[in-house]
Amino acid sequence: MKEKVIVHNHWDREWFTTSEVTSRWLGEFFFRVKDLSERNPDFVYVMDGQTAVIEDLLTENPQVEEDLKKLVEEGKLLIGPYYTQIDWRIPKEPSILKNLEIGLKDSERFGKCMKVGWLLDNFGHISQGPQLHRLFGIEKVFLWRGVSFENDEISQEFLWKGSDGTAVQAIFLVGGYRNLYNLKETKEMAEKRLKHEKKKLERFSRSGEVLLLDGYDIDLSPEDPQEYLRIKIVSPEDFPERFPGDVPVLSGELLSGRYACTFPGTLSTRVYLKLESDLIEDLLKLEDILSALNGEKPQEILWREYLKTLAHDNICGVCVDPVHEKMGRTYRKMYFLLKRSVEEKLKELSGKARLKSGLYVFSLSPFPYNHWYCDGERTVRLRTDGAGFFRAETASQKRESNKALSWKNDYYEAHFEKDGSLLLNGKRAGVLNLFEEKGDTYSTFVEKTDFSVILRRLEIVSRTEHSMVVEMERSVQSHLCHVETKERIVFDETPLVKWNLVLDTKGKNYKLSMSYETGTGEIFAKMPFDVVKRKEKDDCLLPESLPESLKGILLAARETGVVREFPFQGFVSIYDGKMSKTFLAKGLREYWMENKRVHVTLVRSIEWIAKDVKGRVGDAGPMMYVPGAKCEGSFSMRLSFMELESHPRSEEFFRWYTLFDCPPLFLEIESDGEESERVLFKSKLPWVGVKDSSLWVFNPYLEEVEGLKPLQIGTRRIEPLSGAVRPSELSILNFPEFPVLRLESSPEDEAVDLLKKTISELDAEASRLSGKDDVKSKHRYFSLLRTKKEMELSLFHLQSEEKLARELNELRMKRRTYDYLLELFESEEKA
Repeated sequence: MKEKVIVHNHWDREWFTTSEVTSRWLGEFFFRVKDLSERNPDFVYVMDGQTAVIEDLLTENPQVEEDLKKLVEEGKLLIGPYYTQIDWRIPKEPSILKNLEIGLKDSERFGKCMKVGWLLDNFGHISQGPQLHRLFGIEKVFLWRGVSFENDEISQEFLWKGSDGTAVQAIFLVGGYRNLYNLKETKEMAEKRLKHEKKKLERFSRSGEVLLLDGYDIDLSPEDPQEYLRIKIVSPEDFPERFPGDVPVLSGELLSGRYACTFPGTLSTRVYLKLESDLIEDLLKLEDILSALNGEKPQEILWREYLKTLAHDNICGVCVDPVHEKMGRTYRKMYFLLKRSVEEKLKELSGKARLKSGLYVFSLSPFPYNHWYCDGERTVRLRTDGAGFFRAETASQKRESNKALSWKNDYYEAHFEKDGSLLLNGKRAGVLNLFEEKGDTYSTFVEKTDFSVILRRLEIVSRTEHSMVVEMERSVQSHLCHVETKERIVFDETPLVKWNLVLDTKGKNYKLSMSYETGTGEIFAKMPFDVVKRKEKDDCLLPESLPESLKGILLAARETGVVREFPFQGFVSIYDGKMSKTFLAKGLREYWMENKRVHVTLVRSIEWIAKDVKGRVGDAGPMMYVPGAKCEGSFSMRLSFMELESHPRSEEFFRWYTLFDCPPLFLEIESDGEESERVLFKSKLPWVGVKDSSLWVFNPYLEEVEGLKPLQIGTRRIEPLSGAVRPSELSILNFPEFPVLRLESSPEDEAVDLLKKTISELDAEASRLSGKDDVKSKHRYFSLLRTKKEMELSLFHLQSEEKLARELNELRMKRRTYDYLLELFESEEKA
């Protein structure tokens, strides 16, 4: 039987350069694919599982659309099922759903969708991946990072079972996604490479077929491996021919860096991007449901722009500064577009609801409330019955002599101590901690450092019978940084202690966290469509020196030692069997546990995309200087603390979590209507997105609710409001503000001098190796040239960027080729 190869291209739209540059390269790439398909009727090419690349191609080359459709319809060019290759850990539910919806829609428009999950380089996988793929008709996925097998009994084929029990067939890329690429550069060794890779990998295959892949990142010169080898080119849909029945089962999240890095540091890199992205996603979700309630179609074009920023390198913050500066401009532009659209749609909806003049609460939480609620500016009687418009009653300011910095309600007792720390039911919350950060954009590695926290101001600024607002200012000082805080802590009759924070930062190479003393218990973290239970750490990692059985197999970067940093979305909760102690946060994505405390990372400041980092071995990315990753500037974030006698997967818990995650809007309405309330929908299930005139919902609870089993995803139809729009005026009193107030990105002279010096040293060493033909020398030679080009691009990305970016891309490809050749050469030496 001929060996089987999948020919593909992993297209990072943005990484070491912007999409404006890479999109200009797509034309020559497409004509090369078209030429190969015309010359070989068996040629099949996988375009990275994302249709955003096709969109880029046609923007620059609209004349190729008919040729493109022909290739797709004939099955020569495989596209979809996603719109873009998002990072699945950082975006929330609406984006994950839209990415699949738009990707499938685009693929069908061009002729056919590849019904395979193509997850070659995503930095880990969420627990509900199997159910999500099956919802969209996808029953098989190819993946690489995040996989770990017990006792290293590695299998190329396995079943991946989601947290709800749904399973998909999974193909593990044991040897990575580039183990047979660039044959044209090593024609004389093509047969030897094929046999060597097959011999290395065949023991992991239960189907009898070995997965070989000819492709790389942004490969501008795709090849036909049949020109060099007697092999068969196959589609992922047809590999393997028979999926074996005795494969192992992996369940839930796949976040391990045991065989290939999942880069936990990316959860906190350029945290300002995560804050901006989280707000824009919320506004898109809000605009979608307002459109549905008004009987209108949502604006898909805005989702497309947003989803492009969620590509794994983008939202993970590992690109060059110009990419992330462009993302910031996109988010800010979308913010003002969405703000105007939301105001207009709310005005239209309130007119249809025939509301009379007055102050209203507009709630999109499906749960009922009957509590006094304070947003930090005003205190309102929150009396709702599901989602809708509800007349509001405000609390009057209280005059009293009691100046005690304390508050008590049905859920907690809290008071501030003289140093500014808050005791919440006797446990410290809101504590600032500083560490020295020795990582890069991909990986975090911290050490303890000396620092001081100075309390500048602490006072009550507002008090009613039902609420108290405290303002605090602190300074965090060390030799690494200077951080000023402005904090507004809000107490009311709900279980939430709302903690709004503005940071003004200056410095580099530090990590700032806020901690909450939770004690011990089971750890639960909110993730897309799930509340996952986790251990405190992942120490199931391989040592720096691989065991003999895996040497030559695992050539990519790996995490080593212990990983304590994990992703979360919305909350981390410690449950002791009776009480849940919960840290809630909007837009922040990294937490870790230490000494019975949960830490949430507020800022992580670094300067390099990649460098040598403890806790990671192997090549992660380009060694490029990125001053924007220092996160110098001013930005705001919303946090909260909550203690409940409820399990984190209970309806009572989610009622309060939803109030934090989707707070009510306060509206001032002037109208001649006659209604004082309008219920739009209600449910016991949280809604997470909009599909036409239905809501996406899921069941996070431990028991079946409203016909959905635990962790099952479903839809619920909503009825749009009909009738004439009554003339009205509407003001939103608490529309969320854009989180980034000021951002600085300036290179330091010492870093520029270091770059110039290193470039000179690399050039000198490369010159000494020039002309040598042995594999080791060539591997080192291309490594030196690649690093030199990375640093040149760091210095000159504003001048001649495209030329340098292309040269770097070519050198990265040559260097990667010699990774495999060097491993082959060393294995022959040992033999």
